[in-house]
Amino acid sequence: MSKVSASPRGTFTGEVLANEQVCDGHYRLILDVPHFPPSRPGQFVQLQCRYPGEREGVHVVEWPPGQAPKFTQAELTDREPFLRRPLSLAGRRDHARGAVELDILYRISGTGTAWLSGVTPGKSLSVLGPLGNAFPIDAGKPAAALIGGGVGIPPMLYLAAALQAAGKKTVAFNGSRSSCLLPLRLLPAGKVRPDGLPSHCIAEFAAWGVDAGVATDDGSLGFAGLVSRPFEQWLDQQPQPDRDLVVYTCGPEPMMKAVAEICISRNIQCYLSLERHMACGMGTCQSCVCKIKADTPQGWSFKLCCTDGPVFDARAVVW
Repeated sequence: MSKVSASPRGTFTGEVLANEQVCDGHYRLILDVPHFPPSRPGQFVQLQCRYPGEREGVHVVEWPPGQAPKFTQAELTDREPFLRRPLSLAGRRDHARGAVELDILYRISGTGTAWLSGVTPGKSLSVLGPLGNAFPIDAGKPAAALIGGGVGIPPMLYLAAALQAAGKKTVAFNGSRSSCLLPLRLLPAGKVRPDGLPSHCIAEFAAWGVDAGVATDDGSLGFAGLVSRPFEQWLDQQPQPDRDLVVYTCGPEPMMKAVAEICISRNIQCYLSLERHMACGMGTCQSCVCKIKADTPQGWSFKLCCTDGPVFDARAVVW
C-alpha cells in the first residue's frame, strides 16, 4: 500500500477556544496550540482528559501488615481517566507566528470524554500528536468520494479541505443512527435528498465545495438504511471511469467492510481508517493490533493501528 509518513510528534499545551455541543452526545472542541507540527488528514492526537499538572505528585500509602490499605486520594477513589484518549483531527487552521487551531469532534463514550465535555473556554489541555499515518492523495486521480459513519465523520471534514486544495472533484456520504446523532450542520436553504445522494446541504462540506448525502438507520434524515447503499447507487450513475476515483472511509467496521467490498469488486482504490483501543498511540503498548495481509504462512501479520495505520489500503485488511 501507499503510506504517507507520520509527521514529527510532540506534547503540546493548547488553550480551549470552544467546546460546544453539536448534537446529542457530540461536541466540537477547538484548541489554540502554539507551533503544532505539520499534520495531514487521517492523523490523530492523544488528548489528556485532565488539566496539565493536575494530580501528578507521588502519594505514599502505608500498608500495615495484616490490614487493607486505606486509599483517600482522588486518583484512586474517583473514576479517574488515567490514559489519554485518541481523537481524530477534524480540521486545522494555521495562523501567524506558528499558532495553530485544531478542530476535534468527539462523542461522549466514557469517563474521559464525559470529563472533556465539561471543559470551558480558557482552560488548557495537553495534546500529544500528530500521530499515525494519513490518507494518501493520488495526483493522478481527479475524483474522490468520502464515506463517514458516526465518529468516523470528523477526519472526512479535514480530508475534504485537503482534496479541495488539491483540485479534486469530491462528494461525501454521511451515516448515523439518527438525525439527532449527526454531528453536522444542515444549510438553511439546503435539502437532504431522501435517496441519500449528494446535494448542497451540509455546511461543513459545502465550505469546501463538496456536495454531501446523508443516511440514517432509523430513516429520520436522508436515506433510510446503510450509507453504503446510496454510495453504491451513486457509483452506478457516474460517467467517470472507476480508475479515476479514490474512496476514503472511516467509521464502524461493518460499514467500512461493506464499502471496501464494493470498491474491491469494481477495482476502485480505497483507503480506510481503522479504530482500536489505544493506550499510548505511539507503538509502545502494542494494544492496538490489527490483521493485515502479508507474505507469511497464514497470509497475514499483525500491524499496529497507531503507527502502521490508522489508514490502510482496503485490499490489505483482513476482516
